[in-house]
Amino acid sequence: MRGIGSVFAIACLLGCAGPIEADRPYQVGLAAVERIEVEVFAEKPFSVYVSVYGQLPDGCTKLDRSRQERFGSGIEVTLTTRRESTPGCAAEPQPFERRVLLDVAGLPQGLYTVTVNGVQDSFQYYEGLGGPRRMDRLRTW
Repeated sequence: MRGIGSVFAIACLLGCAGPIEADRPYQVGLAAVERIEVEVFAEKPFSVYVSVYGQLPDGCTKLDRSRQERFGSGIEVTLTTRRESTPGCAAEPQPFERRVLLDVAGLPQGLYTVTVNGVQDSFQYYEGLGGPRRMDRLRTW
């Protein structure tokens, strides 16, 4: 039983580092997010942006894609990175900022949590109470 657990742990560590495929000249991974800020604009149609702040591990790693999914009262954003297989990259962390427009079309009234690579912030949307608002007191870093 112990051997199976070790194999699983090693497989997870290799997968977390980003897949390396022989036919692909780059590695993909998840961006290291330090904090996020949700911005809500009440104009009709209302819009919600999330500003994402974090660190890339080196100068060869760049932000790649963002994907979002809605789950009930949550919006989950996955921000990926892409690192070209270029030798000689300085291993100096590089700060990044990315602003993502959230898909809130048809969003019913309520309280919502936005999660970007595990970091959360919240906002609420109530049309009759002056439109959407940020929920600063619910923010977690």
